[in-house]
Amino acid sequence: MTGIDSIQPEVDEQAQDYISIEDEKNIRLALKYFNYTMLFIADEPENQQTQNFTLKQYVDFVKKKAAISNDDILDEKQISVFGHDAVQLTYKNHLDWNSRIDTLIVFKSDSQFYTIRNSSYTETYKSSLENFQQLMETMKFNEKQ
Repeated sequence: MTGIDSIQPEVDEQAQDYISIEDEKNIRLALKYFNYTMLFIADEPENQQTQNFTLKQYVDFVKKKAAISNDDILDEKQISVFGHDAVQLTYKNHLDWNSRIDTLIVFKSDSQFYTIRNSSYTETYKSSLENFQQLMETMKFNEKQ
């Protein structure tokens, strides 16, 4: 391995406390910013378990993995992100001592699933969501070669 492929990602211990959906080895970005808002970007290559999953099946898999109940889900809708069909899921995250709300975007490209998750405290959720939407507008997706 050379170049960027030789870099081994590390996830800060504090960020590890907020990992719920992503496998640590698949996280490409874990960022904590204003008022403990967290941003996670991860990719997951298809594996034996997810190999033939549709987007909906993968979203259901993620819900089960993170123990997201129907009562926790505030909103779920189909969207388009970076030219791909995606699902946006907004839900209550109970991993912290204080109530958090997460917005998760899931999409598939080639043989990988991608997740982008914004996690913020309930009190800062609305302003955090605005910042997240602005950030998403500036992001560009490059297919992994």
